Amino acid sequence: MKKLLTLVIILLIAILMTQTVPDKKAHKAVMMKAIKEYVDEETENHGFKGTILTRLGKNVVNNTIELVLGGKLKVHNYYLFNTTTMHINGKDELTSVGILGHVFTFDKDMLRERLQEADSTEDEEEDNDEE
Repeated sequence: MKKLLTLVIILLIAILMTQTVPDKKAHKAVMMKAIKEYVDEETENHGFKGTILTRLGKNVVNNTIELVLGGKLKVHNYYLFNTTTMHINGKDELTSVGILGHVFTFDKDMLRERLQEADSTEDEEEDNDEE
């Protein structure tokens, strides 16, 4: 009887998980929130807080990133959960994981590290091109 009850509970949890896997739109929304926080913090750190030009620039950056995410983001469905990846620097990079209706993605600190890595990679490629 205990085995049957355990099996039923596991089956119900699996059904719940399959019904609550977030869609691409949810992944994109969580990622855009992290990106907006990062952009806001960077503009404040560089003394551009509150100007009209800054607000306009942030809107352009956010809209551009949203368009890129929409086209480059790939969702991989594993029925009980899903992941998203983007093709960055020649390889697919994990950008988020979705399970039970929640999306877990990079925060602004991880985003800063990723952007610095990408920037240093571009600098290395430019140095190699010059030689």
